[in-house]
Amino acid sequence: MKKNKFIIFIFSLFTLVSCTQSWDLSELYIQKIENTSKVIYKYNAWGGRDSNIFGIVILDSTETFDINNVEPLPFTKLETIPTKELILGINIDNSDYSKSKNEIHKPIKVTIKNKGGLKIKTKTFQNEVYTNRSGGLERYEFEKFKETHDSIFFYNLDDVVSMNQVHLDTLKVKKTNITIRKTKQNNVLEVNIEDLKLSKNNEFISNITYLLKPKTLININAFTNVGIFKELNTIK
Repeated sequence: MKKNKFIIFIFSLFTLVSCTQSWDLSELYIQKIENTSKVIYKYNAWGGRDSNIFGIVILDSTETFDINNVEPLPFTKLETIPTKELILGINIDNSDYSKSKNEIHKPIKVTIKNKGGLKIKTKTFQNEVYTNRSGGLERYEFEKFKETHDSIFFYNLDDVVSMNQVHLDTLKVKKTNITIRKTKQNNVLEVNIEDLKLSKNNEFISNITYLLKPKTLININAFTNVGIFKELNTIK
């Protein structure tokens, strides 16, 4: 009888430990919010049994990012450059509720909350709209770039992946969902852009993903910290 109780105790202890999830950070990016001490982190992490979490979170620049102790925002995509007045995000609803409805191109839900003095507004769209209005994936190598406060211009782009060998003199994208990966030497490895477009009356228009690689060495610090997520070193 005592032996059986001991086995049950060990099994319960194992179950408790197994249910305590811990995460290993695999990707971490940072973006500053102008005229504040706040920053936005974008992260990706893996846990046991190939479980995966990702999201974005707002912290003060004096705080240390801890993947096991963060409260993610209710969205993973930005509509505009974050400011000290407003963080405007886009959420894609993958639930059965969204899938059971007819296709609606405007937000199916809008929520507003305040966090640390910042107003956070979330527009939720159906997954079907996000998927059906996708513009696909385009890959280019670019020669140089120029930034304005709200946009980036890439110049002399060549598609070296597809059979079409498309050339673009200029590609303009707005600063929102731009993520820059870097090498160990802090040079730009790849610029990942999710170019979401909404109409003035909040209708979801399109979503094109661009993967851009520089033709020559460009230091990641040649890009500003406004409206752009830059990769940080992580312990892997």
